[in-house]
Amino acid sequence: MQRPLALGRFQTLEIAEATGDRITLRAPEGALILPASEAPADAEVGGQLRVFIYEGRDGAVTATTVSPAAALGEFASMRCVSVTHAGAYMDWGLPKDLYVPPFEQAQHMEEGRDYVVYVMLDRKGERLIGSTHVATYLDYDVEDVEVDQEVELLVYGRIDAGVQVIVDQQHRGLVHHSDVYGSMKIGSQHTGYVREIRGDNRLDIRLKRRGKAGMLDAQATVLQALEDAGGFLPLHDRSDPAEIDKHLGMSKKAFKRGVGTLYKARTIVLRDGGIALAKAKPDADPDQGSGSS
Repeated sequence: MQRPLALGRFQTLEIAEATGDRITLRAPEGALILPASEAPADAEVGGQLRVFIYEGRDGAVTATTVSPAAALGEFASMRCVSVTHAGAYMDWGLPKDLYVPPFEQAQHMEEGRDYVVYVMLDRKGERLIGSTHVATYLDYDVEDVEVDQEVELLVYGRIDAGVQVIVDQQHRGLVHHSDVYGSMKIGSQHTGYVREIRGDNRLDIRLKRRGKAGMLDAQATVLQALEDAGGFLPLHDRSDPAEIDKHLGMSKKAFKRGVGTLYKARTIVLRDGGIALAKAKPDADPDQGSGSS
């Protein structure tokens, strides 16, 4: 038995009919029509399609194989495409824009700007809407979160202490300014690690792993950057921290530790003005690159 259709969710439905221009899907409340252009080439009667359920432009329940920026209960960065006295409308990847009522706007929204939006149902449970009151919809139950756990981050704000992030689409986190490397724009996504679980059940997050794992990450980052740059980087132990951050997205301390280990292993050599990949040839001059930067 099929479960009832739920707005804002993905559901797998059976193909009841397939014609040249449309696919008819069998649903609990009746048939749903899907443009044939949205179905895979091998779609056939009796087969199944995974579709997203939402209200179309006419307000009727609609199915699509297109994935929106976020489903019900999820957060995503979306662009505001229109603002009226009735509210704001966000591009979330579907033909019908997502409506954000005035009372669900943390600040007055402006057309053309990006915002982190939470997808929810209206008070009657009949319509999908969005909200930028991000903190209101975060989960403060962090019982299953562990220190050093790898997590996915979505940047949603900034405060004096650092960058505010949504952790694994659930929890409230903060990356302190001392741990911020590279660009962390509103709406950008990153991988992070839990530094501390605070007494108020908020999470402090670092962007780099600590200890030996962090050292290995730094070495890998330096080596990849060297390969991408053709074997040489204009960075050394006297480089400005901002330049290291710009090229590698890491702190100067992590850079120096990573480079030191790579140099001792003779994986890289020190050159005037930077570092370079060591020659792999067995007959390479052992004194090559033995000078200091």
